[in-house]
Amino acid sequence: MQGSHKPMDRMESALPEEEANSMCPASFARALRISEAALAEVLCVDLDILQRRSGDPQVQERLKPFVSVLNQLLMLQTDAGLAADYMKATPIRFLGHRTLLEVVRDGEAAKAMRYLQTLSSGQNG
Repeated sequence: MQGSHKPMDRMESALPEEEANSMCPASFARALRISEAALAEVLCVDLDILQRRSGDPQVQERLKPFVSVLNQLLMLQTDAGLAADYMKATPIRFLGHRTLLEVVRDGEAAKAMRYLQTLSSGQNG
């Protein structure tokens, strides 16, 4: 999963926090290189709520597992652009040929995390 794209800093700069415990959906969408509308669809929240009330508990609760999986992925692939591409575009055989984004969207973030932990222990994915 290594590449030669210009590396971005880890999630700290890719996802600046609005408040101590609040994640910025717009920043996360930029980190994944998707539109806010696409993120709203993945999170199953209304775009207006995502944009106007990004600190809404529903938005934050739905965003949290995606951020966790991307953070875990960034431990394996420090190039944030390549990590984002991997998360949203690489079908994984062990996850039913779904991408990590699809697995988390389907409510199976724990499976995605186990898969990434398996990769970090040196097994092939």
